[in-house]
Amino acid sequence: MENPFLSEEKIWVLDGGMGTMLMKKGLNVNYAPELLNVEHPEVLIEIHKEYIEAGADIIETNTFGSNRIKLSHYGLEDRVKELTAAGVKLAKEASEGRALVALSVGPTGVFAEPVGDYTFDQLVDVFREQIEAGAEAGADLILIETMSDTKEAKAAVVAAQEVCNLPVMVSLTYQEDGRTLLGTPPEVSAAIFEGFGVAAVGANCSLGPESFVEIIKKTASVTETPIIVYANAGLPILKDGKTIYPEPPETFGKYAVEFVKAGANIIGGCCGTTPEHIRAIKEAVKGLKPVKRNPVKGLKVASRTELVIIGSGHPTRIIGERINPTGKKRLQEALKSGDFSLIKKEAKKQVEEGADLLDVNVGVPGIDERAAMKEAVKTVIESVSVPIMIDSKDPEAVEEALKYCDGRPIVNSCSGEKKDIENILPLVKKYGANVLLLAIDDEGLKEKAEDRVSVVEKLIKECEKLKISKNSIIVDVLNLAVSAMPESTVETLKAIRMVKEKLKLPTTLGVSNVSFGLPARPLINSAFMAMAIEAGLDSGIVNPGDSRMVETIYASDVLVGKDKGAKRFVEKFQNYKPKGIDTQCREVLKKICQLSCGFLGEEVKVEKGEEKKEDESEAEEAPPGVLGKIFKKVLEGDKGGIVPLTEEALKKFEPMEISDKALIPALDVIGKKFEKGEIFLPQMLRSAQAVQASFEVLKREIKKKGGDVKTQGKIVMATVHGDVHEIGKNIVITMLENSGFEVVDLGTNVPPQKVVEAAKEEKADIVGLSALMTTTLPAMEETIKALRSAGLDIPVIVGGAVVTPEYAESIGGIYGGDAQEAVKIVKQLLKSEEAANG
Repeated sequence: MENPFLSEEKIWVLDGGMGTMLMKKGLNVNYAPELLNVEHPEVLIEIHKEYIEAGADIIETNTFGSNRIKLSHYGLEDRVKELTAAGVKLAKEASEGRALVALSVGPTGVFAEPVGDYTFDQLVDVFREQIEAGAEAGADLILIETMSDTKEAKAAVVAAQEVCNLPVMVSLTYQEDGRTLLGTPPEVSAAIFEGFGVAAVGANCSLGPESFVEIIKKTASVTETPIIVYANAGLPILKDGKTIYPEPPETFGKYAVEFVKAGANIIGGCCGTTPEHIRAIKEAVKGLKPVKRNPVKGLKVASRTELVIIGSGHPTRIIGERINPTGKKRLQEALKSGDFSLIKKEAKKQVEEGADLLDVNVGVPGIDERAAMKEAVKTVIESVSVPIMIDSKDPEAVEEALKYCDGRPIVNSCSGEKKDIENILPLVKKYGANVLLLAIDDEGLKEKAEDRVSVVEKLIKECEKLKISKNSIIVDVLNLAVSAMPESTVETLKAIRMVKEKLKLPTTLGVSNVSFGLPARPLINSAFMAMAIEAGLDSGIVNPGDSRMVETIYASDVLVGKDKGAKRFVEKFQNYKPKGIDTQCREVLKKICQLSCGFLGEEVKVEKGEEKKEDESEAEEAPPGVLGKIFKKVLEGDKGGIVPLTEEALKKFEPMEISDKALIPALDVIGKKFEKGEIFLPQMLRSAQAVQASFEVLKREIKKKGGDVKTQGKIVMATVHGDVHEIGKNIVITMLENSGFEVVDLGTNVPPQKVVEAAKEEKADIVGLSALMTTTLPAMEETIKALRSAGLDIPVIVGGAVVTPEYAESIGGIYGGDAQEAVKIVKQLLKSEEAANG
């Protein structure tokens, strides 16, 4: 089906909140709302009709949680197809052709690896079951919504595009910092899902309408994909004992106009909105047309958190080449033995040296390349935040990497060879990736530039057959050793110009090939790089540790006009000190003088101070010796490497000494970094998991000696009645346990009385309650009232996406904004209690 939202004439109106309306109708939504599709179909039809009468062009099915993972919390996992199909049929009956029916596909409530335990394939299978049922029942669209994890959303898109050809829309949910729970900003999300050719991309839930304008602008700045947006009716408040959403319909009418100006094509409402809100939107956008956008041009390559654009008008990008075992015996042997520590080291080093992307290649004869590629990609994405390029000719290895990596990578590469066209290009399409096209085919590398470009043109046609956009293509016209074929270098430069001028595509090269067989290779490489940049090269696969190459790239960008006003050049080299012979001699003399008589000592101190790295502050906090190594492993999130170090430390230190001097201080550093926005949830969780692995070793040692593991306090945790979301709760539990607290996890959908009983039985110091759904907020208040009625005056920390500080205070709870904040509050509360008890 063609994308209906590409119309230049129409702003589409989506319906409003389903849970809100079900509650208004007096139905119990604290069980599985999807069950109402078969138990109260007449109410669902009534709600759909009310939204259509209000002006909705698109109505959503009541199937937000009808996947087997969510339904398993209610023992309904075997009814996915039944409940999903019923939801679609009700919407179709109500619409009578007056509105499009969008199959609502919400999150599963679990994370994909490496953050969680579910594989990409498992999530695809879960979504496939739901989407196939919805498509067969007659849905017009697929709306993948309220997603916090782009990888989970990618799994849903892959599933949808496997089972049907319906338009697919993707909507993420953002926090107040403008990022998803896992740290993805709107412009990165837009780039990722543009790669899949989705019908629309955007945002919903979590925030009130005022917060969505900036999200729309950022999305519109990078893509021409239609934008969908549907906000909550503000953040919930408690009024007269009821949870209400404060924003009236008039607010939505006002912001609908702002949304259109910012670039939105599809506007509706989420939690707390009603037909009146949708009517206000419809009236406000009447006569308005989508604005003309001018998004940034170029190849968009993304990790989970960063976007790098390659092409004309952008800096020459450095693609780090060092994660490649070719000619590197140490790396070859490490890969054969399953040791990925060198890859981790190289990834970090190259990014520190200025790499914008990293090429990842594990091609060693005799190894399981598929397994090695997955582990290599895992190592890289856990070590650095830049995007990656998957470098392999093995389709199984490429697919494994595409499933595992975050963001929108480049697949390096697809040549004009038949096997590549048949095996690599379909993977690029399926997983929404970018692709590097090689100017070589079954006949080999062409000598003339025109022939190389002809191969590329044929490959572009193959991409068009699969509906791979030209926006996903980068070209490598190839580069041979000038010592063997002097004329080939001239043809390479000519081919770069032709690709840029005729095909208007971004370009890259493996630059160092040109100097093979010659002495002083960096001289040839850097000279050729300058010539290639002038010819139109947009990126180079180079060694970022080659200072001559990096200097040449920055200088060339100034000379060809890529660096206007030499801003990047000045920023990079304002303290430039050439490493000539005189400079080297001076450095040696300074050291000799300092050692012999202290001469120039002050100057040395100043220079050292200038060169102090940011991570030295971490080093200052780290303890010496093996405890310092453990401290570092926590910062790196290395749960495999921390175990042998913990065992080594036990030969010298008591278990709690290791915890108090290494583990807990390292977690404090991680917490500070998280608060400053220097790291995001995945990194924080990896550090917590490393601490957990170390704690397991310490616990075994304590028990072996006949002791008990002392805790700082006991906390009972639960997701409130009617709510089956547990991601937030589980994150808090992980952080609390690794900070030395004992946690009793009651799970999800926990009735108030069960919380009361557990708090009594466990003699809990604190209770923690979580809720993600707006419809379950009243259950949070009911649980606190039940605790107080039972005479339990212990502190109750409340949190979740829909919980606000004001709401927490109004129901007698203490607001925990995130996992790190919750840990801080628990420590403060228990410390205050300890002081009060003398």
